Amino acid sequence: MEYLFENPVPLILIGLVLLTFTGVLYFTTRSVGSFVASVVIVVLMVSALVMEQIVFTERELIAVAIGGITNAAEENDMPRVESFLAPTATKTRAMVQRIMPKVKVEMANIISDIDITFDNPKDPTRATAKFTGRFGGAYGGARGMDTFPVTVELVRDEHRWLIDSFTSDKDFESEAAKLMR
Repeated sequence: MEYLFENPVPLILIGLVLLTFTGVLYFTTRSVGSFVASVVIVVLMVSALVMEQIVFTERELIAVAIGGITNAAEENDMPRVESFLAPTATKTRAMVQRIMPKVKVEMANIISDIDITFDNPKDPTRATAKFTGRFGGAYGGARGMDTFPVTVELVRDEHRWLIDSFTSDKDFESEAAKLMR
C-alpha cells in the first residue's frame, strides 16, 4: 500500500485501463451503467492522485528532511541547518558551527536515489539513508567541489525526521581546512 502513495504511476495506469474498458463498453452499448462506471472511475482516480500528493510516507518525510538541510546549507543559513539536527547530534552540530561561519557553501546536492532502511518497518523511530552527494564551497578566492557517498542516521521526532549523525568517505572538516590554506 505504501508503494501506491510513493509513486503515482500505478494509480494512473490502473485508472486508464479501467477507464478504457468502461469507455469502450459505453460507446458500444450506450448504457447509463457504463457511463456512471466511467465517471466513478475518473472520480476515484482523481481522488487517489490527490491523496497521493497529500499523504507523506516515512520515506518521503526523510527525503524532505535531507533535501531541507541541503537547501539550507546552499543558502548558508546556519540556524536553519541546525533546525534539521536532532538534539543528540552534538558532533554534527559542533562541525556545522565550526565550518559554516568560515566556508561559503555553494553546492549541496543529492545526485542519486536515497536508499532508506528503517529500524522497524511498521513503526520506525530510527532510519539510515544512503546517497551520493555533490558538495562545493568557497573560502576567499579558493573553491572546492567533490562527489562522494554519504550515510545519514536519522531519528523520528514527533512530527518529522531529524539528522542524528552522518558519515562519509570524505571528512568535511579536513576538506574545508584545505580551502582555508
